[in-house]
Amino acid sequence: MDESRLRHAFLEEAEELSQKLGESLMALESDRTSAHLVNEVFRLTHSLKSESALMGFAALSELAHRMEDVLGLARNGSLSIEKPVIDSLFAGADLIAEMMAAIAKGESGASFATGEVLRGLSAFGGKDPGGTPTSGAVAQMQRGRAGTPADAADLVFDAPLTLGEFEKLQLAEARDRGEALLKITVSVDEAETMKFPRAYLVFSNLEAVSNVVKVVPAMEGEPVEDALYGRTTLLLTSSNEDEVLRTASGVDQIAHVMIERCQFDAFLASGADRAGETGIAGGGQSDIEAASAPGTGEAASAGQDEQGRRAGAVEKTTIRVDTRKLNDLWSLIAELVLHKSQIARLSEDIGHGKDVHSVREELVESFDSLDKISSGMQQAMMDTRMIPISVIFSKFPRLVRDLSRKLGKPVELVLAGEDTEIDRSVVEALSDPLTHIIRNSLDHGIEFPEERVRRGKSEKGRVSVTARRQGGNIVIELEDDGRGMDVETIRRKALDMGMNEAETFTDGQLLDLVFLPGFSTKDVVTDLSGRGVGMDVVATRVRSELKGDVMLRTENNRGTRVTLFLPLTLTIVNALLIRGESHLYALPLTDVDSTAKLVSAEIRGEEGRESALWMDEEIPVFSLGALFGNGRPKTDEYFAAVLRHGDRKAYLVVDELIEEREVVIKPVDDLLNSQKMFSGVSVLENGKLVFILDTSFLRREHF
Repeated sequence: MDESRLRHAFLEEAEELSQKLGESLMALESDRTSAHLVNEVFRLTHSLKSESALMGFAALSELAHRMEDVLGLARNGSLSIEKPVIDSLFAGADLIAEMMAAIAKGESGASFATGEVLRGLSAFGGKDPGGTPTSGAVAQMQRGRAGTPADAADLVFDAPLTLGEFEKLQLAEARDRGEALLKITVSVDEAETMKFPRAYLVFSNLEAVSNVVKVVPAMEGEPVEDALYGRTTLLLTSSNEDEVLRTASGVDQIAHVMIERCQFDAFLASGADRAGETGIAGGGQSDIEAASAPGTGEAASAGQDEQGRRAGAVEKTTIRVDTRKLNDLWSLIAELVLHKSQIARLSEDIGHGKDVHSVREELVESFDSLDKISSGMQQAMMDTRMIPISVIFSKFPRLVRDLSRKLGKPVELVLAGEDTEIDRSVVEALSDPLTHIIRNSLDHGIEFPEERVRRGKSEKGRVSVTARRQGGNIVIELEDDGRGMDVETIRRKALDMGMNEAETFTDGQLLDLVFLPGFSTKDVVTDLSGRGVGMDVVATRVRSELKGDVMLRTENNRGTRVTLFLPLTLTIVNALLIRGESHLYALPLTDVDSTAKLVSAEIRGEEGRESALWMDEEIPVFSLGALFGNGRPKTDEYFAAVLRHGDRKAYLVVDELIEEREVVIKPVDDLLNSQKMFSGVSVLENGKLVFILDTSFLRREHF
């Protein structure tokens, strides 16, 4: 088995199931009587249980199994979906997502503190709340404890466990560590046609929580006849018998499990299994009962709960692509192969003395076709990278639900433009900024119900998130109908922080302060806000990493709007090539309003604070040479690009305006970008480097 590939495939499938589970639970909370939604949540939970059991993730499978128990009762009408029930299901879904994130990092998920969540689910699922497995294997085991000699005798596996010297050494070390020596006998359901995979899953599960010393039949190497794995015996050492019991029982199609506590000396003396110290067959029932007693499971889980929850997301390394996009790409490749053959033929024709003029004409036609094909392939590849922004938007209903309940502020979330497509690399970096903005809206912006009523508003607040495509950009707007931001409060906070120049700031300049690190207008620090890091994260991620921009608008008692301007992709951009002295640079066309010629007599002011008219508007004048410390050459006429930033513009004087073209962006080394003036670098067909200017640097420094 290629376990890495299996694990990767499991994570891809399970993450999608987990995401759909969260969305379906949100829908179920809004319509708790919907049999369709109950069945959908049950189906998703069952799939998660089966997938994780198949991979040997017993703790994850058990958690999904408990959720399935609760939903099963809801399906047959014996349990109504009230608030406590839905909260327990949400807690289970959250923990499943966290466990998958841990598994993605190479962990087993077995060390997670599942006790509290399992107890919450057990309260509604009618199961033992102590963490005891609920599978048929445990039911069979309990019948043996109750005193059914015939059933118990069936569980005895009489093949000897002969140990070698290395295995004896393992036992001696485990004895010195104070661990218990356990013999596990597992019987696969007779109806199961493939017994080795089921036995292997039990073995894999136990390896994750204990030290497996010996297995009969052997699991490693070429498996023996499949039927022989219908009954498998494992000798292992462990410091947690309860965990071993749960793990061994957490696989579907396991009919019987027997656990015996054995004496180390019996194995160390001869290396063979003589007799268990206690066990079902020998009448020693207390050890089995202790291993599965409710109190033991609770204690273990409680100890793990102190470690806290692990958070994270499963790293996505693959994307799903519409087959129509792949068909388009394949058609272009077929055309490319055809023209490659045509050019090869023309090369032979030249060698055989064919008329050069006719060959040249055919070559021109072929190169024109190749140009169209390469452009088409570039667009087709871009299309395969584009995914709908709904993959992020789908997380916001749950976020708003949880924050709304935590803060005691009823809030309606409105989403629009979820089908807007954007490059996957941009989408993956968007989640944190958008989350910070929504958290700020609910914590800072939306008022408590009584305050809203006093202001003449409805009790329920409103937060809207919309996305749309605008030229070569994606525009995302997040707006709330809360109290808005008081610019005078921001001014006082800035003055308190020693920013004396804030006394003369305009409203726009004061709002820009919100994006500074450590700036917060909230006096009380909570687990949601008050540390001044939220909007700083937004500005840093959007401007520096995503090469976009963020704008803030607010109106007292009407609300606040945050607008993000983002490139469709971070890999290919339309750019204006410019020259500064002997160097080539590129300006993204999304930041260029137009080009112009400037007469030196039209430039007013002192160097560094110069301006000139553009369409009857006075705008700043900056020089490419001045950015690099060389100053602007003295001449009567200058070439300039007019940069735009929202409703503001500025001239950038350059030595030459060359042409518009598409450039492929590659990362630029920090050693060459110490002042963060470049967003990347590109290579032209002649091998020359072109540095792409980061116009957000220009805006931050000079506008």
